[in-house]
Amino acid sequence: MQTSNVVPLRTGVPPSSGTSSGPYRLDLPSGETKDKAYDRWNAWNLGRELISASQDCVEVIDDLGHLRLRNPMARRMLGDDDIADAGDGSWSLSWPVVVREVASDALAVAATVGTARFDGWRAAAQGGTVYWDVVLSRIVDVDGRLVGILAVSRDMTQLRRIEDGHDLRGRELSHRLKNMFALVNGLVTLSARNLPSVQSYAGTLRNRFTAMSRALEYLHVAPPDERSSRPQQTLQGLLAALLDPYDDVGEERRFIHGGVDDVPVGDGSVTGLALVIHELATNAIKHGALSEEGGTVTIDCRRAGNDMSLVWTERGGPPIRTPPSHEGFGSKLTERTVRGQLAGTISHHWDVEGLRVVIGLPWANLAS
Repeated sequence: MQTSNVVPLRTGVPPSSGTSSGPYRLDLPSGETKDKAYDRWNAWNLGRELISASQDCVEVIDDLGHLRLRNPMARRMLGDDDIADAGDGSWSLSWPVVVREVASDALAVAATVGTARFDGWRAAAQGGTVYWDVVLSRIVDVDGRLVGILAVSRDMTQLRRIEDGHDLRGRELSHRLKNMFALVNGLVTLSARNLPSVQSYAGTLRNRFTAMSRALEYLHVAPPDERSSRPQQTLQGLLAALLDPYDDVGEERRFIHGGVDDVPVGDGSVTGLALVIHELATNAIKHGALSEEGGTVTIDCRRAGNDMSLVWTERGGPPIRTPPSHEGFGSKLTERTVRGQLAGTISHHWDVEGLRVVIGLPWANLAS
C-alpha cells in the first residue's frame, strides 16, 4: 500500500477544535483500510499527494494560530527547530521578530476575510536567509466554520537578488550620469571663459544641465537600507527637490505650495518636468516675481478628472504692462516639452500682477 510522505509536525497533539484523541496527521480516510487497493483519484489521496508534491512550502495552521503540519518541501527548507524553540508552536513565532507582527496580522485577516498576503524573510534549515512571498487562505468545514489557515510560501530569494542587482546598476548609472553632467558643465565653463559674448548662454546651459542632474538625484534616490524599496516618486516630491535650491533659507519662503494633490511620477516624465520647472523658476528669478524682494510664486497642484492641473502664479514682482512681443528659446522649450514629451497642455496668462502659467498633464501618462 502506498502511503503519503506528508507527516505531522508534532504527533500526539489533536487539533484544537477536533474530537480525535490520536495523533493529528494526514492518515487514511474513514472506510479505507490497508487491505483496500490504493485509489490515486480518491479526493483524499489526491489532495494529500498534491500537497506532498508541491515545490512551495505548505503549512497548515489551526484556528488558534498553532502550526500543525508542514509538507516535505517546508520541512526540508525550514526544518522543525524554530517551532520547537517557540515552545507553544505558534506559527508567527517561526518568523524573525521584525516579521512576526506582519505574519500575525495576516493570519487575522485571512481568518476573517478569507485570504491575505505578505512578504517576509526567515532563516533556512541549511543556513542563510530566504525571502518568501506568503499567501494565506482560510480553511472551513462543510458548515463554513473556521478550521484553520493554509499558508503557501514561495521562495523569492533569486528574484530579490535580481531586483537588488538592478537597483545597484541603476545607482551606478545615476552616479556615472551625474559625473557626466559635471564634466559637461566644466567643458561649457572652460569653452566660454574667454568669450564674453556667450557667457550668458553658457550660464543658462549649465543651469539646465544642473536641473536635469537634480532630477536624476531624485529619480535614483538610494534606499535607506538594503531591505527597503525605493520611495515612490511623486509630483510633490519632485517639485520639492527641484525648487528648494532656488528658495531662500529663512522664515519667508519664495515658493508657496497651494493645492497639494499628488500623483506618482514615472521615470519617463521626470526629466521633462525638471526642464519645465527649471525654465519657469529661471524666468521668475531673471524677469518675474523673484527678481524683486518679497516676490513669491504659488504652485497649485490639483487633480481634476483624468488630468493633473499645475498652476504657476507669480506675484510681487514688476507689473506686466504688455505681454512679451516675442517668444524666447526657454518658452519654446517649455511648450514643446509639455505638449510633446508630457502629452499635456500649457497656457500663459500675462496678468498685470504677474505671470500665471496653467499646465494640464494626464496623470496616467505622468506615472508611466
